[in-house]
Amino acid sequence: MSRLYKKFYGAAACLLFAFSAAMGFLLNEVYEGHYNLPESEVRAADIQAQKPRQFCWEMQYELCQLYQLGCENQMLEGDPATEEMLRELPLNEVASRYPVPEWTVSEIDNVITICRNQPGLCEVHQQMYHLGSNENGQYVAVYYGPSAVGSAAGAFLVTDVPVARLSVEQRSELEQGKYEYYSQDELISMLDNLSEL
Repeated sequence: MSRLYKKFYGAAACLLFAFSAAMGFLLNEVYEGHYNLPESEVRAADIQAQKPRQFCWEMQYELCQLYQLGCENQMLEGDPATEEMLRELPLNEVASRYPVPEWTVSEIDNVITICRNQPGLCEVHQQMYHLGSNENGQYVAVYYGPSAVGSAAGAFLVTDVPVARLSVEQRSELEQGKYEYYSQDELISMLDNLSEL
């Protein structure tokens, strides 16, 4: 009988030792962070609620952007109902509702910028003029905008002043785009001077 008790107690001691070792190992893994806790517990401890997306509505002018004239985008007022509808959509779906080339959509730091691309020049550069030569290079022409845009914004008028009549210095300045004017009065004064050549 005593022999049976010895075997029983020996087996129980072995089981107790194995159980203790397994529990020690498991507790150490949890303590060291190697054991994966249920995802809901991790989420509750580590992840804060994400801030809702914000929207920025802008307008830019294509020629001002293309020729890098340094214009700042004009800020537009957004519609709260539209923003609420767009808030949960993925960026590619927002972009599909505002397609290029009329719109540009981007997202940085949870702020979606929706920019309307307007053709032509901004209001400031629309008021400018510059001199150049017409298409065949024979006559002095007046173009809209600063000289950087060349003929892209269109011609205001083609004068009857031949480029050949200008001095070497004036022709060089014409080619370099040095004749820019911020008002029609300045332009008319220069055209009067040219017509006397």
